[in-house]
Amino acid sequence: MKHIDWQDMLAQGRRRTRIQRIVAIILISAILGYVFWYFFYASTPEYALNKLQQAFKTKDQDNIEKYCDLETITGRAYDDLTRDMFAHDSNLTTETKVMFETFYMKIKPQVVSNTNSLILDYIPTGKWSVPTGNNLLKGRQLGIDYEYLVERSQLRNTEFVKIESVRKSGSNEAIAKIVVKDTYTGTQFTLQVLMIKRDGDWKVCEIKNYRDYLDFLSPIQEKGLKKYMDATADIIEKYNDILDSQQTRFKKLDKSSDGILTANMRSKMVSYIRSDIIPALEKRQQELDNIPVIDGAQYLAAQRKESTSLMVEAWRHFIEALETDSPNEFNVAKSYQKDAMDIDYRIDDVVKNTAISSTKTSTIP
Repeated sequence: MKHIDWQDMLAQGRRRTRIQRIVAIILISAILGYVFWYFFYASTPEYALNKLQQAFKTKDQDNIEKYCDLETITGRAYDDLTRDMFAHDSNLTTETKVMFETFYMKIKPQVVSNTNSLILDYIPTGKWSVPTGNNLLKGRQLGIDYEYLVERSQLRNTEFVKIESVRKSGSNEAIAKIVVKDTYTGTQFTLQVLMIKRDGDWKVCEIKNYRDYLDFLSPIQEKGLKKYMDATADIIEKYNDILDSQQTRFKKLDKSSDGILTANMRSKMVSYIRSDIIPALEKRQQELDNIPVIDGAQYLAAQRKESTSLMVEAWRHFIEALETDSPNEFNVAKSYQKDAMDIDYRIDDVVKNTAISSTKTSTIP
């Protein structure tokens, strides 16, 4: 019969008991840790904000939509923005302002829906796109310049800095203070963000002081914009005269008794475009590029440059149309021309909203 070492068996039993206790303690600690994490952190607005911040960094669209109610945020921001667009215009009567408000409310669903689509498109690419093709927001099809509306929203030039604080105002509501920076001027501002708990998750639902943000930034940006426009006024005026004169001469070259351009007329037109019109546009842009872009003027400077680029392309395709008698090239030239005109209208909007008088800067073929 095999000898049984009772002391060894008891020692082994004690070891197993200790291991089982350790495992039990680890399991209980893990469970308690999870419970603590879930109820005391994962279910907090701070957790949702951190997850949202991380989601933007990692381009995680699912979590962005989980912790951010884009539809509500954009809708309420749109109301503040459209009121801001003419709130300080003393030339508008009360009746006119009411008419504008009614109009903006009618187009709100399309604008909000398309804006959210552009935001979601931005997340994976990091690039802001503009409406194209048959999109209702392209150009001024809805009676407003959507691109300029987005610019006035400060959406593209607002950068996250830090979460300053989070204060719960009830079991399902909280106000988060988030510091942001205007990349144009480097100015910081603290946004007050409303968060609401829905289905166990906290969501960002509204920027409570968005209107204050717009009112705070506008005069700062406008100051730099006015300085830039004053610095470039002589260039704009000089080339307005030059381009107007060129337009007048070009129309004379284009004039024929029967409406048919002869080969000689086409040749003269092509030569004039190449030797005078395109170089004048390029020279104007070179002189504008030599002027420092003061904080707040980045958008206007970029729009002027884009207008010049589009007009040069329009003229080049017009040359091709004249040389090849191609209807397609002529249509392409007209398309570039239309895009340039849209930008020139936008530039006029910038000028109007900063109380600076100016004229269009493009020459149209």
